[in-house]
Amino acid sequence: MPRTPESDEDASLLRRILTQLSSASSARPRTVDVPKIPGALRLYRVTAYITGIMLLLLVAEMIVKYGMGYSLYAFVPGGGVLQFVQYNPLVHNLHGIDLSTGILIAHGWLYVLYLFADFRLWSLMRLSFTKFVQIALGGVIPFMSFIVEHIITRQVRDYLASREAKEKMKVEASH
Repeated sequence: MPRTPESDEDASLLRRILTQLSSASSARPRTVDVPKIPGALRLYRVTAYITGIMLLLLVAEMIVKYGMGYSLYAFVPGGGVLQFVQYNPLVHNLHGIDLSTGILIAHGWLYVLYLFADFRLWSLMRLSFTKFVQIALGGVIPFMSFIVEHIITRQVRDYLASREAKEKMKVEASH
């Protein structure tokens, strides 16, 4: 049976992830965890932006390295503070700091921190495991961390605001 182009099966993976991510939140945090959520959200937002910026630097570095054939080095003797050096995988410049590799390593460790922040927010909000994986993908797809951060922040803030409104209504109803 032929599939129509409008079917969900033909939608791109990215589009499906964004649709699922934007869907109504399944948050069900415990009452004792609610005061911890704003701090976890703040950590998540900071790590999302830092990871996103480092991923964009990494993509630019890969384009320069493999597309143009240069690596970025700092403090090369006889060169300036920063210098592009012809990339040769068999010869390593032992004089100077390889910033290309530094960007790669920094993104890797910052992504680990991003995953920690993702896990903390996810566990406090008690979201589905699928949501955790979708948030985690934000740190490996260029520009995605900014989009995912916006969606998750909106969902968490909406949840906290609705919870606060319900609490306020309960207090007013009890008087």
